[in-house]
Amino acid sequence: MGQKESSIHDDSIKSESESDLKTDSNNKIEIQGEWYGEQLLKRCKTVYFDVEAWYKIIQSETFYTEFIPISPSIAQAFINFFKTRYTSEKLLNSNDTQLIASIQNQLKEQIFNSKTNKFHSNGAFIRLSARSPKDGRRIDSQKINQFYEQKLNELQLKYPNEYKSIKGKANMQIIASWYAQFYSLKVTSEIEALNLILSSARVYHDLIQALDCQKVMDNKIANINNIELHNWNNNIIVREWNNSLDPSMEFRCFVYQSNLTAISQYNYYCKYYHLQNDAIIQKIKITIIKYWQEKIQPLLDPWPEKYSNYVIDIGLIENKSTNKYDCIVIEMNPFETTTHPCLFDWTKDNNQLRGQGNEIEIRVQLDYYPYVEDYVEFILDINQCDGKNNSSSDHPAKEPPSRNVLMYHFFNINAYVAIGGNLDGVRDWTRSLQYVNLVRQSRVWGSPSSPWDANATFDSITGWPTRDFGMALSTAAVDMGETYLLNA
Repeated sequence: MGQKESSIHDDSIKSESESDLKTDSNNKIEIQGEWYGEQLLKRCKTVYFDVEAWYKIIQSETFYTEFIPISPSIAQAFINFFKTRYTSEKLLNSNDTQLIASIQNQLKEQIFNSKTNKFHSNGAFIRLSARSPKDGRRIDSQKINQFYEQKLNELQLKYPNEYKSIKGKANMQIIASWYAQFYSLKVTSEIEALNLILSSARVYHDLIQALDCQKVMDNKIANINNIELHNWNNNIIVREWNNSLDPSMEFRCFVYQSNLTAISQYNYYCKYYHLQNDAIIQKIKITIIKYWQEKIQPLLDPWPEKYSNYVIDIGLIENKSTNKYDCIVIEMNPFETTTHPCLFDWTKDNNQLRGQGNEIEIRVQLDYYPYVEDYVEFILDINQCDGKNNSSSDHPAKEPPSRNVLMYHFFNINAYVAIGGNLDGVRDWTRSLQYVNLVRQSRVWGSPSSPWDANATFDSITGWPTRDFGMALSTAAVDMGETYLLNA
């Protein structure tokens, strides 16, 4: 394992922020309310879980990785590209295009044309420091549909009786769509990599948050809450692709006070047929516990101030020669409610997650996802397995990656509203009865009694829904500004 790093030059941010910033007579930023404090607190909780922070510590247990630094100016260029392409705001300028071109050239020379790494032969997985652009557009829009049809046919032949039932067929379709999405994230060129990054709403929102924090740093804002500030450190992260990794064999593991407490199937939407065998589940559990105790705990325990509490995703790869599983670390996340607990619940399972259970518990999906027959259309759309032309060559200024989903599927087939279509000029949301009822009918986020998944809450400052649901709402209204308050 190895790593190449370049120094990051402190360049000023020339474009206006995506947030509501004002300056006083001394040209210093005035922070509106407590919002920036909230942003800085979020950053403090997540900074040690950016890949840059943990890779050096556990690089022997994860994928070979290289880093391409992106400065604040490049981050702003990415934001301007996204808004120019998918909204009515034309912010992209010649300086932005030059910065993006420089990143394209660096990806080409350092990563995909280099003979000193395996990226040119094995392909790569691209992400940024905080998250991956898995919602981004693929250049070859048909490839994902080909992966989908191939996996669906395989499942249909293997489990013909399952396919005959409505729920069984829907479950197979969802499994096939997640396989297709996973394998279509493999990139082999700088064009494919940049296309994913520049069309990702996840990347767009993460960079806005990073720039907000950086503006506080640059302008020496009085830190009245004594929140720890962190220097800018954002990168395009290029990870070696492993064709042997099966997305159904990824598990989210919870560690509290340096003790492994719980293990969950990562993709909780799918009922995987090979995980219905208790002997296999116990073998997986024993393998993960042994791997964590022998390989991961000794590496992370020397850093208790950073890694006594964390969530770690581990992939299991079948070793046919030994009839055992090899393990590899996929990523790390903070032990916070902002990290999805998969088949656990941060509230209901608090005792188990915090080590007060009788033993380490492992959970897999043993039944169909709730309302799977209604959910399948949504998931096929969001995973771009709907047979539509989802290529990046679509005309600019059209819907961003998840925009169409928001306009229809997020609010179920039975009651949907084109959110962005009737809110021109609107800056404030209200918790109206119509809004609440609309959300409650959104089965894709959970049962009627838990409308947007059991772990979504409201932001304490803005009142905006958290997690994917909240991100989806903000994406739907991305061209109407960045401040949306849910007034009590």
